[in-house]
Amino acid sequence: MIMTFILISSSLTMLIAIRAAKVGDKSGAFLWTMITAAGGILFAILHLREWFSMFDEGATLFHNPWGTPLFGASFFSITGLHLLHVLGGVVALIAVGIRYKGGRYKADDLEITGLYWHFVDLVWMFVVPFVYLLNVGH
Repeated sequence: MIMTFILISSSLTMLIAIRAAKVGDKSGAFLWTMITAAGGILFAILHLREWFSMFDEGATLFHNPWGTPLFGASFFSITGLHLLHVLGGVVALIAVGIRYKGGRYKADDLEITGLYWHFVDLVWMFVVPFVYLLNVGH
């Protein structure tokens, strides 16, 4: 739940960054873009922490101590692919944010990066019910 809150909140901070960029507030847009990236980093750290705690409990890609082995393969593959996209988004946010602040990119470039970030957020809204909520009883 905390990871979901962080990711949804980071979409809000991205909207604030884009709004600031559209009105010409470069420093505000940069600040909110970096806050968004920080949210992505925090999400990734919490996600990796979750993975390591599952490893400690015996869950791996091909082993599930609580039931079907397919869960481990599904869980780590789906969440790992999402985590990879989050990390790519963080890199893009930082790179575009720095170039926007330096005057090399425009508000539209920041908005396009924001669309990617919102897509990553939207995908998480499918991952949570299918990977987490459907397996609560297991």
